[in-house]
Order: sequence, then C-alpha cells, then structure tokens
Amino acid sequence: MKKIKVVFLIVLCLLVMGCSSSFIESDDKRSVSAFSEETLRVNYIDVGQGDCIFIELPNKETMLIDAGEAYESNNVINYLNDLGITKIDYVVGTHPHTDHIGGLEKVIASFDVSSIYMPKAISTSKTYESLLIAIGNKGLKVKTAKSGVVILDENNLKLEFIAPNSDNYSELNNYSAVVKLTYLDNTFLFMGDAETLSEDEMTSDIDADVIKVGHHGSDSSSGMEFVKKVSPEYAIIMVGEDNPYNHPYQSIIDRYETMGSKVLRTDLDGNIICDSDGAKVSCSGDKSSSNDNTYNNSTISLVSLTSPVSRGSNVTVSIKGNPNTTYDIDVIYSSGVSKATGLEDKTSDSDGNVSWTFKVSSNVKPGTYEVKINDGLNSSSYSLEVK
Repeated sequence: MKKIKVVFLIVLCLLVMGCSSSFIESDDKRSVSAFSEETLRVNYIDVGQGDCIFIELPNKETMLIDAGEAYESNNVINYLNDLGITKIDYVVGTHPHTDHIGGLEKVIASFDVSSIYMPKAISTSKTYESLLIAIGNKGLKVKTAKSGVVILDENNLKLEFIAPNSDNYSELNNYSAVVKLTYLDNTFLFMGDAETLSEDEMTSDIDADVIKVGHHGSDSSSGMEFVKKVSPEYAIIMVGEDNPYNHPYQSIIDRYETMGSKVLRTDLDGNIICDSDGAKVSCSGDKSSSNDNTYNNSTISLVSLTSPVSRGSNVTVSIKGNPNTTYDIDVIYSSGVSKATGLEDKTSDSDGNVSWTFKVSSNVKPGTYEVKINDGLNSSSYSLEVK
C-alpha cells in the first residue's frame, strides 16, 4: 500500500510540476518593467514553531516564504488580509516539512498566486500531497528552487536562490530553498532549515544585513565560519515558545551576538518587521520585549573579546554574569583545549564582572575557534579569529 502511495505521489508531482523526464518546470526569470524606489518591508510572521515570511517589495510585488503548520494558516491569512493583500506574486515552499509548508495549501487557495517555487524534494506526507493538489487546482506549475535560479533582477532589486546546490541529500533540511534578496545596498538571507552542509556549499557572497537564522536556531545550522561570513546586523530566529526542541540554542545566539548582531525571536518578540530604504535597515517586534535583551536564558553576556588576533599576541575576554560566581573558560583550538597561562577559573566581582588575558601560541593555525565559558549551570560560546 505504501508503494502504491509513493507511485501516486510521483505521478501527482509530474502532473502538477509540468514535466515528463524532468522533475520540475524549467527555471524561470521574471522581470518588472515599472519600479519605484520605496521601502522594502519584510514581515516575519509569528507562527509558533515554524517559518512564515511575507515580503512587500518596493516594486509593489509580494513574496511569501513558507506558512507554518496547517493549523497556523488562518493566522497567516488574517495577517495578509489586514495588510490588504489580494495577490501573492511569488510563493516559496522551502522544503517539505510540515512546519514550513503546512499552511501553504489554504493560503494558496485563498489568494491569487502568480508563481510557486519548491526544491526537488519529495515527501510521502499527507501535507505534501494536499499542497500539490492545491497547486494543481490553481492551475499552477512548480518552478525549480535551486542555486542559480533568479526570480527577479531589475533596477537595484534582485531575488535569487543560493541553495540548494546539490540534487541529493540525506536530510530534507538541506534541500531548503535559500533566498537572497538584495535591494540597493541592503541584503536579506532567508535560510529555511538549511544546515551546515548546505551552508558550506554556498559559493555566493553571503554578507547580509539581516538573516533569517537556519533551522530555528539549532546548532545543526549557523556554523561559525558561515556566521562570520554573513556578519548580519540583525539575526531573526523563528521559533515557538517553550518548544520541545530547546530552540534556539544559546550557543547560536552567542555566536551571532559575538559578531555584533542583534538577535530577535518570534517567541519573545512576536511578529517582527524589518524595513529597508536600500541604505539602512531597522527591525523590531510587536511585543514589549522587542528592544530588551533580558530574555537571553543565559546569565553570561560578553562585554569584550580581542578578535581577530595574531598568533603570539594576547587576548582579553571580559564577561558580565552573576555576582561572586566562579567561571570556567576553555579556548578550543583544532589541537584541543588550550593550556595557556591565564585561563584558570575566576570568580566575578560584586557586579558580576570577570575577565581573562592569555597568549595565543605562535603554533596555533589561523582559523576561527570556540571560546566557551560556564558557571556550572549556564554556558556561552564565542568565536575567536586567529590570523
């Protein structure tokens, strides 16, 4: 019976996706003839433990990336109705996990949709099957979402896919369609659930002002080298309150904050809106905690870290934690944990301040290494770049 269902899904895919030997319709590039340089707005809609991003482009077109679980579809529809939206020009289903595509079936049925993009990843789930039927009922054919496909490129506005870069993965997350949006001098990345394998395959310039953090802030994504290359002003994490996966991981929050990024989270900040005029970006949530960093579940916050640093030079790490608390620090090189003088346990002062100064050996290879600090209950990790 399961084999029959798989065959049925493949046939359904071929019908909906308009192909015979190829899985999905050939790549498509759409241009816009009229463009006025106005505000770009990105809405990160709070759908709990899932993703849903609605983009209002400055050329008056719109894009929807994912729509959360099926039970969040009314939330998404109401949000779009409140914006006065009747048409969605581009829909992207990043990959066939229900917390990303579950709500798309009803959303597609509720709005005029011009085109839809999905990667070459098949699922046998009822959710995926229902989505394909909804797409077919609209008379649409799925277009390929893969690296190199350009959706729009005209007048200082560009929408393109920079992943996936391969055709076969063992994890569905790595099929995630990663969207790069460039408007004049500002760049946004939308990572879906792309993990470190996909991150390492990306050859495009990934420096960005804003990133939708991959896989809800799990440590399966946001590798240190990747975060360093992106170096965003804002890192947006879409995650459900008190979710059973312990997303986001504190080490990932710390990784972005070490790069100077402001981390916003839908579980704490609600719906998050980013506006760009092409020169600067501003992001905020609609909950009172939007500009409050007290939500970090670790009592350890970085004050300063000497990085990058040359081999043979001194590094000073300063943190603020709980008063009169003993802290342990580990600097983890490729050869193992550093035994440098100055990295002994230290006790914070009455204000919670503590610092360490140590020397990077001339034998350390250039690269990015982890600096891990803990007090026995809380742990935070930071990145040290050695040149």
